Amino acid sequence: MDRIKKLVADTDPLTHDAGPVPDGEAALQRMFAEPEAFSDDGLAGIASLDEVRRRRRARLAGGMTVAVAAVAAGVLIATNLGSPAPAPEPASSVAVTQAPSTSTSAPTPTPTATPSATTAPPAAPAVWTAFKDSSGQATFEHPADWTVTEAPSGAQGTDVWLSNITVTNAAGKVMARLQAAPDASGPAVPAVPYQTLDAVTLDIPQSAGAPTGPTQFKFRVLGAAAVQGALTIDSSGLPASGRAGLLPSWIRTPDGVPAITFGTGSVLAADGREPQLKFASVEEAKAYMSSQEYQDTKRMLISLELRSIKKAPVWKNHATANGLASFDYPGNWNVSSRENGRYTDVFDQSGRVLLTLGFNQTRNRPNLISPCTPYTVLDSAAMDFPSNRQGERAIPPQFIFRVWDVSQIGQPAVPFLGNLGIADESWGTDGTTCDPQNVVSGLASGEYFFAQNYNTGAETDLKFQSMDEARRYMQSAEFATLKRIVMSLKVKG
Repeated sequence: MDRIKKLVADTDPLTHDAGPVPDGEAALQRMFAEPEAFSDDGLAGIASLDEVRRRRRARLAGGMTVAVAAVAAGVLIATNLGSPAPAPEPASSVAVTQAPSTSTSAPTPTPTATPSATTAPPAAPAVWTAFKDSSGQATFEHPADWTVTEAPSGAQGTDVWLSNITVTNAAGKVMARLQAAPDASGPAVPAVPYQTLDAVTLDIPQSAGAPTGPTQFKFRVLGAAAVQGALTIDSSGLPASGRAGLLPSWIRTPDGVPAITFGTGSVLAADGREPQLKFASVEEAKAYMSSQEYQDTKRMLISLELRSIKKAPVWKNHATANGLASFDYPGNWNVSSRENGRYTDVFDQSGRVLLTLGFNQTRNRPNLISPCTPYTVLDSAAMDFPSNRQGERAIPPQFIFRVWDVSQIGQPAVPFLGNLGIADESWGTDGTTCDPQNVVSGLASGEYFFAQNYNTGAETDLKFQSMDEARRYMQSAEFATLKRIVMSLKVKG
């Protein structure tokens, strides 16, 4: 029995008493048998019932006090001595050897992160590089894994583009071509709807001449159900939508740079004469605009830069041998007189006669051609030279470029003839002509002319396969030069 339990047991009145309890029955018999009188005063050793109860309560209270004190003492001892030692661990069957450590405490292990779905890092931007053509006049950017090849076109001259440049992607697909401006001549094609799905105006300088439209990147589609499409650079100025059988694309280039085309194709034709992008519908063509191929091709075309590397020729002034006129011409062209200045021929650098100035002319008979056929004035500008033209066909003195449709006259190899020069008379009042002469009335010595020839229909006419070809000619450096020469004419009245 431990110490605390013994202390509590010693105080229990039911298990321990100070002395024996008196025998009450024996005491009662003595009281009646003996002669002496009985008195509880004589029972000094016997306690009354109340006294016994009082003493019992006192002993119980004292014992509880001692027990409480003992418990308190045990708590105090336990506090001073610290926590009880833990029971020994059972022996392990595996001996663990701890690796030496330079630290006094074991490092805290790093918890392993739970794998989670992550977004793939963005792809590195594509590398682009620049291309410059062999003449140094055209540059553009393209993806580094695309290929650019340049080959001679076989053309000759100083006013035409002399190479064909082809761009292919990494898979070998042709993405664009840069080449001389297209020839849209050929059989007539029925008109079908077309529309422009994307357009961006570019800052490419334009040569002098008749106004056209701004130079733009365009994505156009041609057709009704299934459609053809082309991404090109174009300066034609055509409406954004309409109807057409042919949609040629050409660039009005800066002075000194020949006319070119740059894109997926040069002519978008309803008859499919030139391979183009093909789509099942316009909606499919619109969806194509979101593709990387479209975005790369568009960026490449928009990056085009054009600049002339040729020095502009110094212009000279020529006075005719007869003293009646003078005009300016490029220093790299030539001038030659005939018949003591009656005729003066103007040659380009290749030796081709492009203009003739003639005096003392006598008008031929009118109505030389039958039937009368249509003609079109494509360009005109007011000028100041002697003129006294009268009659219903009289017009103010001007520079003029007219094209005559001779397709109805026999079976000509060239259906359109053109003439540019000075004029004070129209070819006809109803849009047709039977007398396409190019003379001016205003000198006492007779009529005079400054054009390809006196009367359209000669060998020196400008020749075109279509009216569209004649319009494109107006964008050429040759046309701009001829117009400047004619506009510089001074005639003494």
